[in-house]
Amino acid sequence: MKRGIFKPLKLKSFRALFGAQLFSDLGNWLDLIALQVIVAYHWGLDETAIASVIIALGLPWVIIGPFASVFVDRLPKKAVMIVCLIFRIVFVAGLFYAPNLYILLLFVFLKGTVSALYDPARQSAIRMIVPDSLLPEAVTLSQLSVNTMKIAGPALGGGIIAVFGAKSPFLFEAAGFFIAVIFLLLLPSLKSIEESDAIMSEDYAAKRNFWKDFSDGIKHIFHTPLLKISIILSSAAFFIIFLYDGLFVFIAKQIGFNEGNFGLLISAVGAGSVAGSLLLGHWTAWNRKPVHLMSSSALLSGAFIAAVGLGGLGFLEFPPLIWIIGACILGILGAGESVPYGYILQSETPKQMMGRVSAAAMSLQTFSMLIAPAAGALLAKSLGAPLVMIGAGMATTLLGLTMLMVIWKKSRSFKSISEKQLDG
Repeated sequence: MKRGIFKPLKLKSFRALFGAQLFSDLGNWLDLIALQVIVAYHWGLDETAIASVIIALGLPWVIIGPFASVFVDRLPKKAVMIVCLIFRIVFVAGLFYAPNLYILLLFVFLKGTVSALYDPARQSAIRMIVPDSLLPEAVTLSQLSVNTMKIAGPALGGGIIAVFGAKSPFLFEAAGFFIAVIFLLLLPSLKSIEESDAIMSEDYAAKRNFWKDFSDGIKHIFHTPLLKISIILSSAAFFIIFLYDGLFVFIAKQIGFNEGNFGLLISAVGAGSVAGSLLLGHWTAWNRKPVHLMSSSALLSGAFIAAVGLGGLGFLEFPPLIWIIGACILGILGAGESVPYGYILQSETPKQMMGRVSAAAMSLQTFSMLIAPAAGALLAKSLGAPLVMIGAGMATTLLGLTMLMVIWKKSRSFKSISEKQLDG
């Protein structure tokens, strides 16, 4: 079914929310290179310091986000997002003036904390303002923003550093968050929707209990088969991706890429993910079987990942252009996993629980992303990077195949919250 990916932008409220997300996503990725340049080049620190920065970025999503999201579900979403953006501006200023690694890590952690609060509020706002009929396009646009800024942010950050200096991206990042605040000020009030959802909530009559609200979000995941299986699939996929992600540069050298053209390989993956998001936004028939698409994409992408590993061992020899095309296809398949997951998360979660459920899912995914690089490095030392890559590819294919078998067997049990069959 072909539909317009930009159709949700006709909604004034979503237009304001999406504008804020563009600048917020840009800010999330703009300082990535700046942090590494400051730590490695200006301060002359080693790989452990870089790893500590990455851990400080991800840790709030694991240990704070799921608990704080209970309050996000109770509070006005527009106000939460604006306050989070203002705090991000303050913490970015802290990064700009940080005199040493320890102060830098503190502000990286604080910035990650407010980001872990902002995202559940944004997810809840999408669920509130977008009708079910436009959810596939809205989720795809949201993922398109994430994928595009993953490419544009670091590239723009590198250019800014070259022209204005190592700490200059922080200033542009703060400006981006300020523009995002302006967009959110244009967002119509969500108060009437939130009050309606509260009245419909089962525990509205009594004062809500923190641990009950927290556990309700977890229970919803476990009691919703379609949502549960998609979170497991995406978390496992994240673990596998980050298992080999840090080894990719070493494999690239072995298949013939030098410092000059290695960036083309990474850019091809990013360009493929953007192209895949656009494709899924125009043809939305996948929303009837989203887990089938996620699983099939994992099955196929595993073959490409294993092929790169075989190239590192010398069993496959292709010119750089073929590898670049393969990387682009890998990016397209990556979108085939991330976009349907975002749709399932939105469509299978009640509005009043969106913050808790999305934060719990993100916590599991981020935990996978944090532990995977260390596991990958240990395996690479004992087995070699190409074998880790081959193993990751085989695991990805096996994961996709297993999930396809599971959903084919249990497809009749996958009911959405509206009791409408979405997947099978």
